[in-house]
Amino acid sequence: MKKLLSLFLCAALLLVSVSAFAGTDASIDFQDRLQLRGTLPDGYKCTILSQSDLTMECAVISDNPAAPRLNIFISFNESYASAQRLGDLDAETLEWIKSGFSEENTVTFDMFETASGVSLLQVRETGEDQDFLDFYTVCQGHEIELTLVAGDEAPGLALTEEQITNCMELMRSLDILPVQE
Repeated sequence: MKKLLSLFLCAALLLVSVSAFAGTDASIDFQDRLQLRGTLPDGYKCTILSQSDLTMECAVISDNPAAPRLNIFISFNESYASAQRLGDLDAETLEWIKSGFSEENTVTFDMFETASGVSLLQVRETGEDQDFLDFYTVCQGHEIELTLVAGDEAPGLALTEEQITNCMELMRSLDILPVQE
């Protein structure tokens, strides 16, 4: 009987653990040109804040105002019109992009690849109180920036290592699909 009870308890704990990490598949369409897809953590939803012919701003927000928020900004840039992806940019252009992130903050850069093969430039603030984590890429001439920031009611407005790890998991699920014409 004890073995059966132990087995049942283990199965229940496993089920609770799996459901705690379950997420919701979501997608964002931009002007019939791009689609971003990923798996949102439970309690999060994606909201479009503004959109025009060339730009879109949206946010992935939790029901909990202290939880971190992911801001997404997409804009068409004529300079990158021939770039299908981040890897198409030359080293000089990539260094110029990096300099824009490091003008006001001390940051480190790393290349990060999603499970579907999308290359992202990861920009991570250094120091103890990291208040943002940024990801940048290019797709069919569109600049896409995803910025994780602390929630409006977060204590200290700094990101925790757990929040950063969770964001990295979200980024691993990200897929950016150009609409084929």
